[in-house]
Amino acid sequence: MKILSFTLSFVLLFLTGCVSQYSITETELEDYLSDEIHFEIKEGNQLFGIGMRINNIDVELGHKTDIMAVSATSVIKVRNPLMPFKAELEATFEAKPWYDATNHSVYLRELKLVEVKSSPKDFDKAIQQFSPQLMRFLTQFLETQPVYVLDTNKSNQALIAEMTKRIQVQPGKLQLIFDE
Repeated sequence: MKILSFTLSFVLLFLTGCVSQYSITETELEDYLSDEIHFEIKEGNQLFGIGMRINNIDVELGHKTDIMAVSATSVIKVRNPLMPFKAELEATFEAKPWYDATNHSVYLRELKLVEVKSSPKDFDKAIQQFSPQLMRFLTQFLETQPVYVLDTNKSNQALIAEMTKRIQVQPGKLQLIFDE
């Protein structure tokens, strides 16, 4: 009986050790965001209007303490009869990720816009008039949508989801922490 008890204790200790090392990588976050978050704005009519769609999202973890950087590349199309144009806009935000244990999701807070680049370069002047509105949309969107959700339909993630209490940002990954 002692051997069975020792064996079970060893197996549980081994499994706990494996589970305690669970983390979410930058690539997993990028894949999740690309698959789950679809951000598109269309305003105006057939002659005059603007359309914006996020095409690419990059994530960088731990380049600063407790910070996640999210870069979103967007294609912007402006329709008008005189001079329609298309441009690319890359906005980089930094935020503090946090874990909501009730719905097993990672969210962002204290979102700050740190850089905006455009192509073509002369697009900067044209975008200044509607840039604050676009940035407000992006900020609100990124702060209210989870950037990652543990899939409780998968047995390994279901167990991890129940055990996770918080996250810690490390270079290249979000480490899931199981104790308070």
